[in-house]
Amino acid sequence: MTDDNDFDLDARCEMPSLSDPDVANAALESFVDEEDRMNGGLAFLFCDRDGRLMQPVLVADVPKPASQEQRWSAMRWATGLCEMVSDEHSGPLGLLLAVVREEGPVCDEDREWHQVALDACAEVDAPFIGMHVVTMDGAVLLPTVRPDAGESAA
Repeated sequence: MTDDNDFDLDARCEMPSLSDPDVANAALESFVDEEDRMNGGLAFLFCDRDGRLMQPVLVADVPKPASQEQRWSAMRWATGLCEMVSDEHSGPLGLLLAVVREEGPVCDEDREWHQVALDACAEVDAPFIGMHVVTMDGAVLLPTVRPDAGESAA
């Protein structure tokens, strides 16, 4: 994990939103260093409701492969934090999740993490910013179908 002592919390209001996949990928590239990628884990980027980064957290001790119960346990921990920091005006924090590993394309286990993240965020009404995979080759976004994407305009 990169130790960046130059991060200016006052500048957060001017930060671009991590809902932009290019911005999210750049943030992940900065946060997740080579050693993290070699060791693997999960990166949780906690954001305000506008998608501006508030706090990144890397969890390195993740079972491979993780069971459905373990995925839900990790996501309930993360969404619990989203709720704890919420207030009556802005609601829960938003969350971006990234699977971190040394190499490999997007796989079924990544998609399973993605689905659990979507479901867990929906349970607590926490904005789900996106799901990414970070490897030595870079960061990539997994596409998310929004609930209203299939609705046609009347």
